[in-house]
Amino acid sequence: MEIKSFDIDDSYLVRTSGTSDGTQDKYYKDGLWFKLDRYGGEGIAETAASIILEEAGLPACNFVKYEPCLINGKRGCFSHNFLKETESFITLYRLYKNVRGRDLAEVTSKMDYDDAIEYVLHFVKEQTNLDLHEYLANTFALDRIILNEDRHFNNLGIIYNEVEFKIAPIFDNGKSFFIGNKRVIEVQTLNEKLKHSFSKCFSPSFDINANYLEKFRTINFSKNCIEKIESLGDSNIAEIVKARL
Repeated sequence: MEIKSFDIDDSYLVRTSGTSDGTQDKYYKDGLWFKLDRYGGEGIAETAASIILEEAGLPACNFVKYEPCLINGKRGCFSHNFLKETESFITLYRLYKNVRGRDLAEVTSKMDYDDAIEYVLHFVKEQTNLDLHEYLANTFALDRIILNEDRHFNNLGIIYNEVEFKIAPIFDNGKSFFIGNKRVIEVQTLNEKLKHSFSKCFSPSFDINANYLEKFRTINFSKNCIEKIESLGDSNIAEIVKARL
């Protein structure tokens, strides 16, 4: 796969807070977001997740498509801005904080996973009239395959355009496939690694989160994605996708 290369001046640098790892440096230029790899492999992971969702039949407007690239000679990925000029992205964390004045993660951590999911679904429906069942079902189904350990309430959210709310696309899948997981070592088997991999939202089990909302899932995963993922040149990610599918 051809890797595009971009030279971007620091005047386009954007520092965003709210990730589970703290502040993250990104670049925004000409309607494109650029993210540098932090641990190594995030750009390929983002691209692989895009390929999986595309081959699963999810409409293009419902997920962010990433491509690997070089940013000032360093590995990363880029994507198009999913917001129109009049739109704003509101994370579930921020929505809850604005309305209730509390940390949504702290509130839901004191609940059983099923009660927590229902609580969030009800809260968002009450505040925005949006039904997030399908959105969360598809997101957690993806996370079960890619083992996304960073699906927190700051990369789940909605879009507001001063007239109405709508559901945001699925994005930010870079910390998957054990990337950045310091509990995992390369010599372990996949099953051994899985013992040290946990979901961030609701239940720490990827299976439990996905299974609870399974009946609302609208995507069907296809092994057609494997050849495209293999072309990215990361055999580890390709092998994990094969095993998880």
